[in-house]
Amino acid sequence: MGLYLKNCWYVAAFTDEVTRTPLARKLLDIPMVFYRKEDGTPVALVDRCPHRFAPLSIGRLVGDDIECGYHGLRFDCAGKCVSNPHNAGKALSAADIESFTLFERYGFVWIWPGEAALADTATIPHFPYLEDDSTWRVLRGHLEVKGNYQLVSDNLLDLTHAPYLHPGFKMPGVTPEQQLAATTTSVEKTDRSVHYYRHRNGLPPNQATIDLFGFPAEPAISRTHMHWYPPALIDFDNGTYFEGQAEMDGFCFPQAHCMTPETEITCHYFFAAARNLKIDDPAIDDALRGVLNTAFRTQDEPMIEAVQSRMGNTGDIEALGPVMLKTDAAPVMARRLLKQMIADEQAGEIGQAGETGQAGEARQAEIAAE
Repeated sequence: MGLYLKNCWYVAAFTDEVTRTPLARKLLDIPMVFYRKEDGTPVALVDRCPHRFAPLSIGRLVGDDIECGYHGLRFDCAGKCVSNPHNAGKALSAADIESFTLFERYGFVWIWPGEAALADTATIPHFPYLEDDSTWRVLRGHLEVKGNYQLVSDNLLDLTHAPYLHPGFKMPGVTPEQQLAATTTSVEKTDRSVHYYRHRNGLPPNQATIDLFGFPAEPAISRTHMHWYPPALIDFDNGTYFEGQAEMDGFCFPQAHCMTPETEITCHYFFAAARNLKIDDPAIDDALRGVLNTAFRTQDEPMIEAVQSRMGNTGDIEALGPVMLKTDAAPVMARRLLKQMIADEQAGEIGQAGETGQAGEARQAEIAAE
């Protein structure tokens, strides 16, 4: 089993995945069952009856409770065994199971696997483009990747692979070497984030943008900025425009990338991509789904899985002594920050993800007073 940051938010599912039909999903090496109460509130419990360890997800809902399909023990939304049919329906406290704190925002169901009293929704990154359907059209997707979740973060935080792995993002008449040479980069780090900025001027838009939106193959200004937040949440600011234009008059394609470990060497990859042009055109929806599917599912995913196959049963690539390039600055910063946060949490020195020492204690006091 892997070591994970617990006092933080992970994406567990899309909101429309959690219904009155129990959903089984493993997160952080823990089998979980998700469902909704009759009033629509989402619930998450350990997906294991403590009697014979049958999955509760193959049981049934009785009101707001879930009943084991093997021997009929029934559990409420807090994980308490409220009915034992083999003892006149009496509660059985010895059979209580763990429940998890959930929160819904941006079309995601977020889960806090750590101490419930510390759960603070203010630490969820801000993805405003996922809430404004008058300006943005959002497409969503989910991959089950046979690779460590930090490998996906690494992949996003170093986009120098794009000209080689993603031919559809090449620019007409431009070699990968010319594309990289025309790109300026910078990296910033805070106590709980890493920001990787990439600007490129003087080259045409990539071929996909030209084909989908009719942009001319003329010199443009583009940005591909990655904002990483622990444990593996990335806000991707992506756009192309021309000299004299405002950014929003060009093509803006911001994206939320949320990676959640399933095990040490597998993960769930949730993404949501928004656009500001032709937002009512279903043909563009289909075309962009194809672009995203090609890039993420048929190019990134197989490469990440191939990397994991060569790493073996570990997700810690640094422990294997890789050769480092100057383009590795952002992913290395993110990995080391997360590793320190996990170590602090394991040592009991951290209360809220990213808040150590007096800051963490102060936040705990605030939560206790609320």
